[in-house]
Amino acid sequence: MGSTLTLPTPRGFDLARAVCSYGYFLLAPNLWDPAGQTLSRPLRGRGDRLIPVTIRQPAGRQVLVLRCGVRVERDERGLIHAQVRRMLRLDEDLSGWFRIHPRARRRKFGRLFRSPTLFEDMIKTITGCNVTWRNTMRMNELLCQVVGQGGFPTPKQLAAWRPDRLKRATKVGYRAQRIVRLARDVAQGRLDLAWFEAPERDSQEVYQALRRIHGIGDYAASNLCQLLGFYDRLAIDTETYRHFCLQHNLPRPKSPSRLHARIEAHYRRFAPYDFLAYWFDLWQDYEQRFGDARQWLAHRDGANFTASRLR
Repeated sequence: MGSTLTLPTPRGFDLARAVCSYGYFLLAPNLWDPAGQTLSRPLRGRGDRLIPVTIRQPAGRQVLVLRCGVRVERDERGLIHAQVRRMLRLDEDLSGWFRIHPRARRRKFGRLFRSPTLFEDMIKTITGCNVTWRNTMRMNELLCQVVGQGGFPTPKQLAAWRPDRLKRATKVGYRAQRIVRLARDVAQGRLDLAWFEAPERDSQEVYQALRRIHGIGDYAASNLCQLLGFYDRLAIDTETYRHFCLQHNLPRPKSPSRLHARIEAHYRRFAPYDFLAYWFDLWQDYEQRFGDARQWLAHRDGANFTASRLR
């Protein structure tokens, strides 16, 4: 017999808008149901046991209902609540963002979806670099199936794998060595992920600390900064160049990195929410092409995010 938990939300919160706002909602073990407007995935309880959870928001109410597939013990409820709060950024104050971007306020756009843990965000960021989105989806699916026993793998689970074996089993390629090294550093206490989420941290020190992690380059560190709530830094990649050139009717230069300064200057007027402004524009483009993100299905729509479809 399962358990049902509830969680209050900030005023004006919209579950579908919060979930369907960033590509990680299409990655395993997340499962978005457009028909029921629910998000399902396993979360971690006491002792890292997997607890299947389905999240919904009753119409017209500022509360989330969490239906758990197994009985949740009293001392596990806080763990479940904390993971959901992190995924949906329920504790972030976006009033400043909404003041400077009225269109985002009207669309309730700003709580970009992320993972229940920073470790999962790190692995998903690593699997999203230098690869097609279809392959990113497949890597995360295999990581959950083969290593995580249905849930997203914990540092301890990944630390037990040899890089060569992980590479073969989950198709992560050269990323296997980076993933295993990161997992072992976390599992063995050499890297304290709680440090990054402490309220006294600032954007620059977090970025610099991320860059010191093996396998985390500029793009990955910048993306992880926004996943940690620091929006003053743009995560610029080939998709940024494509979108900026398209929106501003610019020819694609032979050396796209020359666009960096121009892109950063364009979004600086939204500081310190530069990334949110950029992502609002990019997500609008995606929805104009492929329809409302609240109706996307991973197996059907995930393949849309390829260079041939996004020209």
